[in-house]
Amino acid sequence: MTKVYSHLSAEERVRIDELRNREGLGVRQIALRIGRDKSTVSRELRRGLWFASNENDSYRPYRPKRLKTGAWTARPFYSALTAQRKAETRARRSRKPLRMAYDPLLSWVMDALRKGWTPELIEGRLKIEWPDDPRMRISHECLY
Repeated sequence: MTKVYSHLSAEERVRIDELRNREGLGVRQIALRIGRDKSTVSRELRRGLWFASNENDSYRPYRPKRLKTGAWTARPFYSALTAQRKAETRARRSRKPLRMAYDPLLSWVMDALRKGWTPELIEGRLKIEWPDDPRMRISHECLY
């Protein structure tokens, strides 16, 4: 039997926010209430925590005279909206690096292909001409 993984939804993040910040529950209690594994909740809280303390000037409000203090500044604060925005940004970001993003590599390979060189020859020649530059590497499979 295979495991099926699913991402947390915005509603689940809001529920985690409520249980953590309003009710003060721990990771295990939150996991039981939303029906997720405790490691999923722990990972989500770690990703979305915000420290609102004013130690080492990390918290700089727009109006310093109105510095917010209270129970929510005593421990790390989880924000569902911030966590959802971060998750959407991570989902849009490419997971694979662009193979031919380095301009000198692209121009050299294009010149070699115009000369009629095979991808295997190009791969081998790159290793000889630039032995210490890892950016000047491409496999023959990628060139095909």
